[in-house]
Amino acid sequence: MSESRWSWQIPPFGKKSSITIYGSDGRLDKEDISYDRADFRSTTTNKQLNFLQQIMSVLKIDGRAAVVLPDNVLFEGGAGEAIRRRLLKELDVHTLLRLPTGIFYAGGVKANVLFFDKKSPELIISHGPRSCGSMTFG
Repeated sequence: MSESRWSWQIPPFGKKSSITIYGSDGRLDKEDISYDRADFRSTTTNKQLNFLQQIMSVLKIDGRAAVVLPDNVLFEGGAGEAIRRRLLKELDVHTLLRLPTGIFYAGGVKANVLFFDKKSPELIISHGPRSCGSMTFG
């Protein structure tokens, strides 16, 4: 049986409340509002950024992804910038489709469809900084 190159992910990805961990003795061990996952290189409470990291982690070599994301994922600093840099460095981002306001999110929220492929590391060639409209990543 051939292996599927598709992975279906359903948002939102994240938690609204904190995560509470109790030790074997029943005492509070840790309380946190963010995820601690080895496959997530950036820790954030932003659900859309965690959703994007999830897709980046599970996508197999030669896999393709199309992800609907709000604008904040494309412009947020901190963890958002680190995730975007990783995305552009490790994956082949070939299309950013700007959607009319209000199609996928609440009124007034601009959305985009980001298309990318995962190639084997030796096939990814750096072309210097990439630019998408007013955004530049390098």
